[in-house]
Amino acid sequence: MLTNADRKIYRSLSVKKFRDEHRLFLVEGKRSVQEAISSDFEIKLILATAAFLKDPDGRSIIAGAKKRKTKTEEMSEREFSALADTVHAQGIAAIVETKRASFPGILARDRPGALLVALDAVADPGNVGTIIRTCDWFGVDGIILGEGCADLYNPKVVRGTMGSVFHLPVAEGVNLEKSLPLARDAGYRVLATDAASHDQLPADQRKSILMFGNEAHGISKVVRALCDRSIAIPRYGRAESLNVSIACGVLLAQLRSHA
Repeated sequence: MLTNADRKIYRSLSVKKFRDEHRLFLVEGKRSVQEAISSDFEIKLILATAAFLKDPDGRSIIAGAKKRKTKTEEMSEREFSALADTVHAQGIAAIVETKRASFPGILARDRPGALLVALDAVADPGNVGTIIRTCDWFGVDGIILGEGCADLYNPKVVRGTMGSVFHLPVAEGVNLEKSLPLARDAGYRVLATDAASHDQLPADQRKSILMFGNEAHGISKVVRALCDRSIAIPRYGRAESLNVSIACGVLLAQLRSHA
């Protein structure tokens, strides 16, 4: 049975301070919980409503949890609603231990033609979540979240990844000013996205880092100075700019089409 202390901890996971303190985060929804169960992340507990446990999909997910010897706790609809971050929760959530990839660890996964995506102060959780999901689709080798980015385990980020947070390494809180020179020493070129540039994505398959900047201010001057070149997506209409997650998808599609 859940204690009042347990309930208090799980409800607190919407706040970064408590996620960091307890090293836990909340995963909601059938798809994302299923991906968590299939991953190598440690799952502390599955929480589900009685209605979900009677659902065929629910029984399948719980069967997967049992194979991992993960405990499931039934909650009332009222209790679950108090815990869930979404308005239309599906009646299933998981309490999962956080995992911290490091920037040196991502560089150590070196391979010819490796591709990384780095974000400089991308603050909107929805954008960060969508970018992680997009990078997963295009087989990116790792993601670097610079200082000022939305927290990786923010519920909106996790929800936006649709389970991709469990598929590829993400290093967060990275000091880009100190880390990018290490990447260049390891043979990576750093490509800065800039709508004002006249250069397009190079077609060769060198190891690369695609750098995207803050929604309002773009890539900082300090970080831009460490990039090898700037690239842009050609504009054919009159829109002033592209959403950063859309720009990420366009450029990754272009790069993969050259492979």
